[in-house]
Amino acid sequence: MKRPSPTLHDLAAHVGLSVTTVSDALRRRGRVAEATRAKVLEGAAELGYSPNRPAQSLRSGSSLNVGIYIPRRVLGMEFYMAFAMSVADELGQYGYDLTIISDAKDPRRWTQFAAVIVVDACLSDGPLRENLDNGSTVFTAGRIEGLPTSRLAGLIEIDYWKMLTEALDGLEQQRAVTSPFLIAFEPLDKYSWSQMLISSFVNWCTVRGLEPDVLTVSPDPNSWSFSEDFSRRIIDRKSYDLIVHGGTLLSMAARSQKLYTELIDLESARTAVLTTNEIETRLIDCDVALNIRAKEFGAAIARLCLDRVLKGESEFTHEWFVPEIFISERS
Repeated sequence: MKRPSPTLHDLAAHVGLSVTTVSDALRRRGRVAEATRAKVLEGAAELGYSPNRPAQSLRSGSSLNVGIYIPRRVLGMEFYMAFAMSVADELGQYGYDLTIISDAKDPRRWTQFAAVIVVDACLSDGPLRENLDNGSTVFTAGRIEGLPTSRLAGLIEIDYWKMLTEALDGLEQQRAVTSPFLIAFEPLDKYSWSQMLISSFVNWCTVRGLEPDVLTVSPDPNSWSFSEDFSRRIIDRKSYDLIVHGGTLLSMAARSQKLYTELIDLESARTAVLTTNEIETRLIDCDVALNIRAKEFGAAIARLCLDRVLKGESEFTHEWFVPEIFISERS
């Protein structure tokens, strides 16, 4: 005979707490200490307890499903899978499922979700535009041009200006920079992370009286072609002593070009690379790695979402997410 699944009362008895406290801990409600919440989650794992989510949804009259909208145009980039999986893991600890929302015409309204997390979208994107005025609870990772915060439940972002300036200042203090070069993705709008990277690079160069040289490429790896642009720079007799790559795959693709070594003296030029996790940071060949920590970023916005959904908070919430700067020993 199949053993019955453990109940909430079984879990409460197992961890030695009241049913109310255990329920609040699982759903992040009430004044439950993090140590208590961790104890409850550990006990749930030991018993194999999982909440009866359909029943919870019926009792509360709310959805136990969170949506995530990531535009199709950026799905090939290394950041997004780790980000989305981390969001799913964090939400799953509290009984919530994650549903990926497609770019395609979708009859579902975002109001069916407890909340929707939006990553690197534009206001012109159909799913976002069509659901802003219907009462959906929307969180964004990064700002979106033309979208006021009054339409959002929460926002979490990275200060790319501060991150890149700190990294390049550190390199310049070690040795003067005379000819900097940035390879970045084509920005979607003025608030997109790629535009923030470009703007901070241009500003850093301008303040120092340097001529900023920027090459932008499509977010679609299948369309990457560097040869023509590299050829033009060789004809212009450019020679760079600092190169910033706006992504690990972008860096690998650029370095695979034969003309790359004609532009850069690999013995003396220094490089900075935008990475998405600690493994990339440790493995990529560069002087400075700017790790935006995709997994931790995803967990942070999931917690922001949970605080709103489970605790019933109504005011707009803004947070800054802090990346890591790793300087190689060779620098």
